[in-house]
Amino acid sequence: MPKTSADVYSMFECDQLALKVAGDTEYTRDDCVGKITIERETKTVTKKCRGVTKKRKTKPTGNGTITVSLHIKLALYRKINAMTNKGLQPGVYGFSNIESLMPEVSIAARVMDEDDEPMFLGFPRCKVEEINSTEIENGGEEVAEVEMKLSYMPDDNGIGEYQALAAELTGETLTKDNWMTTFSSAAVQKAETETEGESEETTP
Repeated sequence: MPKTSADVYSMFECDQLALKVAGDTEYTRDDCVGKITIERETKTVTKKCRGVTKKRKTKPTGNGTITVSLHIKLALYRKINAMTNKGLQPGVYGFSNIESLMPEVSIAARVMDEDDEPMFLGFPRCKVEEINSTEIENGGEEVAEVEMKLSYMPDDNGIGEYQALAAELTGETLTKDNWMTTFSSAAVQKAETETEGESEETTP
């Protein structure tokens, strides 16, 4: 039976990953992922009286970082790292401190728990924070993955990360069949034809 929010869900594996660079019309799938780490930022405000904390409020900022280790397609790597061919010979690309500006990237992912129940993740506004280091080991026995570190920011909805259990994706616009190709800040919004007055859900 598909899992719902009432069940325990533990992310265990990322089996699908797609990225879309600002200006592109389609996501590029790149599923050869070794590891993905998500760090979420919070902001805490405290109120003190004579040096003693009397009140403390913490809330998410919508910002964070995503670190991904994968074997990435070369064309996608060049795009998200703002490598340029401008003024260069055909086939030659470079990192330019004049022409290069890191573009915004949208990320869609599908993760599984230990029972192969899917959950979808979406990050609408990301940028590469650090260009990966390169290590080439002659005689090595394993091809090294590329590690990318991206920062993510909140969109116009004030949200930086979206999550959805496949079993609960019952909306009209965004479904478990098209999340990986159509995810966007606009697509997650409730359609006008959906019933008004439905109770809002919050993550426990």
